[in-house]
Amino acid sequence: MNPLDEVRSAWASLASEINAAGEQQLAELRSRFLGKKGEISGLMRHLGALPADEKPTYGAAVQALRQMVESTLDRFQEQLRSGALQARLENERLDLSLSGDRSEPGTLHPLLALRDEILDLFVGMGFEIADAPEIDTEWFNFSALNMPDDHPARDMQDTFFLEKDSGKDSVVLRTHTSNYQIHAMRDRKPPFRLLHCGQVYRCDADATHAPMFCQVEGLVLDQGISFAHLKATIYTMVRALYGQGAILRFRPSFFPFTEPSAEMDVDCRSVGLDRDGWMEIGGCGMVNPNVLVNGGIDPESFQGFAFGFGLDRMAMLRHGIKDIGLLTAGDMRFLRQFTGLA
Repeated sequence: MNPLDEVRSAWASLASEINAAGEQQLAELRSRFLGKKGEISGLMRHLGALPADEKPTYGAAVQALRQMVESTLDRFQEQLRSGALQARLENERLDLSLSGDRSEPGTLHPLLALRDEILDLFVGMGFEIADAPEIDTEWFNFSALNMPDDHPARDMQDTFFLEKDSGKDSVVLRTHTSNYQIHAMRDRKPPFRLLHCGQVYRCDADATHAPMFCQVEGLVLDQGISFAHLKATIYTMVRALYGQGAILRFRPSFFPFTEPSAEMDVDCRSVGLDRDGWMEIGGCGMVNPNVLVNGGIDPESFQGFAFGFGLDRMAMLRHGIKDIGLLTAGDMRFLRQFTGLA
């Protein structure tokens, strides 16, 4: 028997048993017959000793044997994988018609529960819920909000740039929800009261800062709007969330998109926390006339105020959480404490 017939015979005797082979056995067979030092590769060593007129026929036969072995092994490999997947689907199948395990009832995440409460509160005050893109141009995120080109927030270490270009063509993950103000002004005619809630992104992470967090942003445009209207709105929200005894303070600050501007702090003990000090929850101010112009609004006819709260910070204040990372870590030991928020 010549070497080619020997290999054919060896393969034929094993092929009948391949149906019962597992992953490891198939891998061993593939190595034995198709490997660099396998039996089929070894057949080509005999090619040089054959007469010239027999070489083409011999080479074609070896190649046909290789293709047959490859296709057979591939077919059984695919059958094994398909069978394993089917078995996994059967074992992991969830029957949605079953009553389920109610020993640990589901509940809203503390951030979602607080968000829903805030949205309901502002809808009750006549606000409309608006939306805006999380991926936006640098112009909407910075320039239209009266931020100069050399503002430090534009630096790569503070902003996630997706497409870095010159001017307003750069694409960023928004660093604040204030980008929606320009979209809102261009899409609507005042007067209006709008609220937007969404994720923002910054290169920042510590116990009270996160690279991704949620902000709640309000925008009111009308005639005769003053800072007193802004303070009344914020007092209404904070005392509805934390109780009528909540103490606030407004610290003068600077934001390019508002003038005058203030940062808002809540006294920790006034909302039931067992610690002294204040926690900042956001910024606010009267909309800068330059921002109104960029939004297509005549600043001589309309005035407005804007505010932005960090939802994560507000949840920390409400539940006495000391590390902001716990809110998004997915630790069930932490989340089980909030069962019943739904």
